[in-house]
Amino acid sequence: MINVVLSFDIDAETLWTSRDKENKIGPVMLSQGAYGPKEGIPRILDLLNKRELSATFFITGWVIEHYRSRCEDIVSAGHEVGHHNYNHEWPWRVNADVEKEAFDREMVILKDLLGRTPSGYRAPGWEFSDVTMDLLLNSEIKYSSNFMDSDVPYRHIYKGNKTNLVELPVSWMLDDAAFFMHGLTYGPPQFNPETVLSMWKAEFDALYKEERDTCFILTMHPQIMGRPARMAMLDKLVEYIRKKEGVRFITAEALAEEYRGL
Repeated sequence: MINVVLSFDIDAETLWTSRDKENKIGPVMLSQGAYGPKEGIPRILDLLNKRELSATFFITGWVIEHYRSRCEDIVSAGHEVGHHNYNHEWPWRVNADVEKEAFDREMVILKDLLGRTPSGYRAPGWEFSDVTMDLLLNSEIKYSSNFMDSDVPYRHIYKGNKTNLVELPVSWMLDDAAFFMHGLTYGPPQFNPETVLSMWKAEFDALYKEERDTCFILTMHPQIMGRPARMAMLDKLVEYIRKKEGVRFITAEALAEEYRGL
């Protein structure tokens, strides 16, 4: 069984403002992030609705405060929403008190939006500080989706003890930013969507041939994947995968719950 998770990280302007405070005065630079909530999210929700799929969205607290209606649209459509810190600051670049304050602030905002505690956590930049794991284990978070050391979900071992925190592994290979991110502070050339489609199909097919229980977790960003041609590419990939036997689309929360007892 291959478990396919469609996940979207909604950073919007915080992707830039959290890196450099001077970016806050660049309206054109910030407009790159604003494209996500304004244009990308509606296209993503339309595709998910058309294909009758549930996805997982990791949203920063700042985005929820500034684009509340868009976030409510995600919740109303029945999709999962997870913890992505308040302002997308990299945990390892701030002190422990600042990280905890941002973590707790995000939790309060998410509880207000969802009416319950979120299950999952995805760190900005997919990296932990030396206190991140303690924050997670002392919270109500049930899974992390940040590590890159497996193709199969597993429970974390921390300080010699097996915890109940499930890891849903990710990969730069399956992240849209590695292929499409470009702007005033990023310079890589952008890939043709059809090229990325072929690469993601190849990765899926290789996992499929192994004939074992595994996961295929796509990490995408509305300001990146939300462009029309890229959404068309994602739609093609979804239809390609759906034709395979022994494959299911599942939210990160539902997948993690299956591994908590193992």
